[in-house]
Amino acid sequence: MSKIVRLFSSLTETERKKLIEERKNSSLSWKIIHILGSLKLAILLLLSIALGCAIATILESKWDTQVAQFYIYKSPWFFGWLILLCINLFAVTLTRIPWKKRHIGFIVTHYGIIILLIGALIGLKKGFEGFITLEVGDPPKDKLTTKDTVVLVKNPILNEIEEFRFPAELWKPSKKAPRSLNIPGTGLKFCADDYANELFLSEYLTKDPNSGKPGVFIEMKSKRANQTFRYVLLKNDPSRWYEDFFGMARLEMKDPEASEETIFHESAVLFVNAPDQSVVHAHEGVSSNYRYFLLWDNPALPNKALFVVFINQDGEKRAWPLNEVIHKTIDLPGEAKMEVAEYWPNFSIKEGKPTSLSGEPLNPAILVHVYWQNDQRKNLVFRLWDSPDGIINYQLIRSGKVYQEGQMGADQSLPLGWGDWTATLLKFEPQATITREIQKKQSSEAFIAQILPPGLHCWIEDKKTKDKTQALWILSGYPQSFVLNNIALQISFGFKTIKLPFRVTLEKFEVPRTEGSDSPSDFISTLKFEDPNTGKSIIAKAHMNYPASFPGGLWRSVLGRNYKFSQSSWNPQDLNESTLQVLFDPGWPLKWIGSLMICIGILTMFVISPKAPEILDKEKGSVPKTEKNASQAASSHSIS
Repeated sequence: MSKIVRLFSSLTETERKKLIEERKNSSLSWKIIHILGSLKLAILLLLSIALGCAIATILESKWDTQVAQFYIYKSPWFFGWLILLCINLFAVTLTRIPWKKRHIGFIVTHYGIIILLIGALIGLKKGFEGFITLEVGDPPKDKLTTKDTVVLVKNPILNEIEEFRFPAELWKPSKKAPRSLNIPGTGLKFCADDYANELFLSEYLTKDPNSGKPGVFIEMKSKRANQTFRYVLLKNDPSRWYEDFFGMARLEMKDPEASEETIFHESAVLFVNAPDQSVVHAHEGVSSNYRYFLLWDNPALPNKALFVVFINQDGEKRAWPLNEVIHKTIDLPGEAKMEVAEYWPNFSIKEGKPTSLSGEPLNPAILVHVYWQNDQRKNLVFRLWDSPDGIINYQLIRSGKVYQEGQMGADQSLPLGWGDWTATLLKFEPQATITREIQKKQSSEAFIAQILPPGLHCWIEDKKTKDKTQALWILSGYPQSFVLNNIALQISFGFKTIKLPFRVTLEKFEVPRTEGSDSPSDFISTLKFEDPNTGKSIIAKAHMNYPASFPGGLWRSVLGRNYKFSQSSWNPQDLNESTLQVLFDPGWPLKWIGSLMICIGILTMFVISPKAPEILDKEKGSVPKTEKNASQAASSHSIS
């Protein structure tokens, strides 16, 4: 390797082969190059990659693309195999040096494959696929949701938020095989021993001597519909004295002389960092149809202020500074009232209750209550109330008139006259309260208040002493706090989000129909893109088979530096909503360049045909047969 190697040479084939052989025998570096560029290694790599792709195809057909990517396409061994294949392809071109003219096609093809593989590796590592759901009238969004699940740890020791890949669906923790992650700089580790893609917030009726509120646990059952529902009612509790029964009736616990006018109540927890993940609970099962948000007035300013924004069904918007409405009741459009009951500057869940980790507005959230009235006297009503002697009385009311009344005993089934529905008093507590618990399975002794998002059952553990915190469920998208060894950790679990360098809103969503039918012929999302750095905005349309790209410009498309928004799904019940798939692939130009080089290289191999190979004479190895035949012909000609 000390001599300068000439890439191209006019040496004869015999001289060239002799040079290559001498170079391989005399230099360790060239020996390694020949090993890396050997045909045996190439066959081994290609067979292994082909086997991996075959297994990935089976995994993808049996489960989904995410499984195939986790175990094959995005696994470390597959990346390593592709890198080794690139090295093999490069080394095999070096073993042919000095090259002849007929090697040009061979070299271009091999380098094209290398560039194509590099582009694929960059796409797998730096590119991504995400989804964004937009609704007409919503504030601009700049975050995508991917299919990958992660654990985020706010580490006070390193003063940063660390992200750990945690594919819970594919790498499920269990009691026998818990999963753990080391938290750098703390001597602690995060442990999980269960995962559920659906959880239940169960409510139990429990005895509380300090309550002063009687409560009942009622079961509603229909054999014909094969359905059973349970409800917990608390007398004198503004939010729990009644429940809506699928819009056809109402269950309530109150004295019969009380007013028939119903006050509906809806609660919501609003997050400024996740405006699309508000937790809304309609206490009577009837929604207010309001949309509300907690937003910064200008996120880029250091002295930014928080605003509460409400939007009614007609699109009318109202906004109030948070500091002016906190702990106050204000009027809303549509004869409703709003109360901002709680404010958490740095929201977290601790021991099952919301709290603030600090006074700094790092993760602001508020609790709002909305109240409105509606006359329900025309509905069916099943009313319960308790007597001083502990007896439960009932009335069945239709159109404001009592058509049946009496007393209910424990475990007594009462036909309601609503089809074959019956009611059973499962439990009565003269002084009661409601306790809540997150459960993986439904309990026959509880009322399922809410179906919750996926979650991890986890705790924090000291790696040396094995001390542990209480094990809690972390719900997807909602942080949980743990404290061990005086180290306060805020941990959240959920789908990985990717922040875009721009904002996007849905201006309009259209679903053209095929003429003469209701079948959609296209889906058209009119999108508005805003660049906060330049202040510029553009309007673009994403069709079913034609994506919208941002930022625009030919050079960005050529270099793969734009984001493609394609129509993914839609909500037939709400034509103001659209879900789009977002693709970003910085390896795209290398894939195209590599593919083009492969085509050119193969074409070149056909155009530049190699000469017939020179075959050495067995008797006189130093003289090629072609030269020997030529000399014999010349001598015979001269004799003749």
